Amino acid sequence: MPSSFSRKSKILAKFNNYRYGTSFISSSNRRLIKMLELSGKNESVLDLGCGTGVFTKMLQQRHKIVIGADISKTAIKEGEKMGIKMVLVDLNERLPFPKNFFDTVTAGEIIEHIFNTSNFLKEISRVLKKGGKLILTTPNVASLARRIMLFFGISPFLETEINSKTAGHIRYFTKDSLFELLKKNGFKPNYFASDAVNFDNKGKHKSTKLADIFPTLGSSLIVSSTNTV
Repeated sequence: MPSSFSRKSKILAKFNNYRYGTSFISSSNRRLIKMLELSGKNESVLDLGCGTGVFTKMLQQRHKIVIGADISKTAIKEGEKMGIKMVLVDLNERLPFPKNFFDTVTAGEIIEHIFNTSNFLKEISRVLKKGGKLILTTPNVASLARRIMLFFGISPFLETEINSKTAGHIRYFTKDSLFELLKKNGFKPNYFASDAVNFDNKGKHKSTKLADIFPTLGSSLIVSSTNTV
C-alpha cells in the first residue's frame, strides 16, 4: 500500500474515532432493516465499518457467526460491552481474515470513506466465499434532495474539508457508478433499492413509498451483489 494512503488513513482514523466512536443510528432505521433482510439467516457474517455495533447486534439475532470490524478504538470497546466479537481494522489496508471464510459481508455507509475503493472491494471478495453476498449501502449523490439543492445552486453536502461538522466522505456514487465499480472488482449486482426519498436537506419530510418506486431518487443506494471470483 502506498505511503500516501497510510498517511491519509491515519488522518481519517483519528477523525472517525472522534466522529463515529459513539452510536447515533437506531435499530429501527429502514436502511438497516433492509440490509438485515438481505443478509439471510444462519450464515457467517462480517460487518465492516460497524461502529459501536448497532447493526452487528441485529445480525447476531439471525446468524451463527458475526464479527464486527471498525477503525475506531472507542467504537470497538462499546461493541465489546454488548457481547459482540469486534476487530480493529483499517479498511484501506488488507483485512485480517482468511480467504473464502465468510458467507456474507455487510458494509453500510462505508465505501464513501475509503481512499482505495478497488482494493477495498478486492479484499472483500478475497474473504468472501465464491457466490457469497456483499450487502453495501452508500449515500446517493443523485438523490432528489441533492438534485433540488444543485438546481438552486446550493452545495449538496459535498465536503471540501474534514472537520467536526462533516461526515468524512471523500467520494460519492450514483447507482450506475457504483454498479460499474462493483462489476470491475468481481461482483455481480442482483438487488437494488433505497430507503427514503427526502424532500428537504434534514430528512424530516420524506417518502418511503416513492423510494420503493423510484430508488434512484432515494437517499441511500442499497445493493446486494454476488462474489464471482
